[in-house]
Amino acid sequence: MTNPFKDQEKFMLACDQTVDQHNMAQFEMYIKLIMEEVTELGTALAAADDEEVVDALTDILVVTVGALHSMGADGEGAWREVMRTNFAKIDAVTGKVLKRGDGKILKPQGWQPPSLEQYILD
Repeated sequence: MTNPFKDQEKFMLACDQTVDQHNMAQFEMYIKLIMEEVTELGTALAAADDEEVVDALTDILVVTVGALHSMGADGEGAWREVMRTNFAKIDAVTGKVLKRGDGKILKPQGWQPPSLEQYILD
């Protein structure tokens, strides 16, 4: 499996972009690209075009990782921290999460949110 954080870093460097340091102009470009891809996702969903849905979702991941690199954040570290807290929602006895009727995952008693300050490098 490839590492999307390292893959995007390599691609950004090939594009003469900065990585892992705050670059406001580049960050704003990536935020705009995220919005464009979300719009493309909506179009693909409305057309029931699964290939375009996968394309839009994948592109959203790519430009989101680019935005993290552009804001001077350790996206890979932040990902691990968020997943650590997500896994903490799994009941040790049942191996499942508790959900509301609409499918929203509930936070168990004592659950702590992710601590992400340490992943903002700039």
